[in-house]
Formats: sequence, structure tokens, C-alpha cells
Amino acid sequence: MPIDYTPYPHVLNQLGGPTAPKYTYLIFYSSIVDGPNGQPKQMWCPDCRDVEGIVKATFGGAKQPKAVIWWVGEKAESRWRTPTNHARSHWNVQSVPTILRLEEGKETARLVEGEILDQDRLAEFVKTE
Repeated sequence: MPIDYTPYPHVLNQLGGPTAPKYTYLIFYSSIVDGPNGQPKQMWCPDCRDVEGIVKATFGGAKQPKAVIWWVGEKAESRWRTPTNHARSHWNVQSVPTILRLEEGKETARLVEGEILDQDRLAEFVKTE
């Protein structure tokens, strides 16, 4: 399944529902902002930019596991660092990037920051059987 870049409430509500795939991955990324000095838009977090290619390769194909991107907020507005940020308060995400493996809507594993770049660890993480 392709990556879902727009986590509308109905998409998130279905993560634990009867039509949800057994395994779903929730990817927490920094929000996209204007690049410095007129450069193209990019995620404000350099670690998120570093893992973007491997995340796309792992979850981007039609036969890949279902993944949903959750944009945590903009750093400049400090929305990401507030304790009431939904990623922090609901999912206990303390740093980005973070990927959660959900089974029937419940978290069963997570990878954080540099762990995502470890190809062996990531392959084991997405292995479903």
C-alpha cells in the first residue's frame, strides 16, 4: 500500500477498526516548511530528511505495508515541543522521526531516529510473519 501523507481523522480512526490491515505503521515526521534562502520546501528536522528515502523505499510501494504520516508541527512555532502536542500526549513520541508498528490499533514496537537507518533493524521491524 502506498504511504498516506494526509492522516485525516477517519484514516486514523480506522487504524484499530475491523477493516484495518493487521499491521499498520504510523510515521511521525517534522512538518514541511520553506527551505532556507529560497530553497524548496523541506522537513525542518534534519533527521527526518535523512530517513525519508529509506522510509519511502520501505513503505511506498503497492505491496508494501500500510503507513500513515503524522506531521508533528512546526518547530518555529514551538508546537512540536509543547506537552499538549497530540503526538506527545497520545502516542508518547518524544523525538522525530519515530515509526510505530500498530497491530489491530495497538502499538507493538517502535523505531526512533537513527534506528530507522539500520536496514537490518528496519527489515525486522516491518517483518509481519
